[in-house]
Amino acid sequence: MIVNIEKLSRKETERVDFKFCEEADSISCCDEIYKLASPVEVEGKISRNNKGLYINADVSFTVADKCSRCLETVDIPLEYNIQGFIVNEDDYTEDDYEDYDAFLIDGRSEVDIMDIIAQTIDFNMPHKVLCREDCKGLCPGCGANLNVEDCRCSEKINDEDNIDPRFAKLKELLKNE
Repeated sequence: MIVNIEKLSRKETERVDFKFCEEADSISCCDEIYKLASPVEVEGKISRNNKGLYINADVSFTVADKCSRCLETVDIPLEYNIQGFIVNEDDYTEDDYEDYDAFLIDGRSEVDIMDIIAQTIDFNMPHKVLCREDCKGLCPGCGANLNVEDCRCSEKINDEDNIDPRFAKLKELLKNE
């Protein structure tokens, strides 16, 4: 998903429109690898304004992740908008762009839109992924997925088998009553 911005940089044109649909296996961001379950679709424009090159793009794709409770694979559809300035690393000063998102490039005349998506995916992922709102999760004792099967822990656990040895004397006090 490469967009040539050379004409924008030389002020030969005011904007560059782009539309992509690309298959990818995964996107990496912040030491996290997101597995993709659908093609990445991007449509937008890069335009020149008084502050520099500005990107405005709509992104949609589906990420395959694990449910936070039961660890089943869940498809998470993501649709979001990317807005910000594309800035050459040498020209970047934080004070100039503190109110805006800035996507740094290394002086090339091309922008890789997948790099920008990788920088923004973490902010657009849900904090807690659930397969469904009423997910019961895993049993902490036997590890059974409680959405699919009943707990395999024995119905009545013998307390004396699981008692902490430090509390054994307290158990004896209860027997005396």
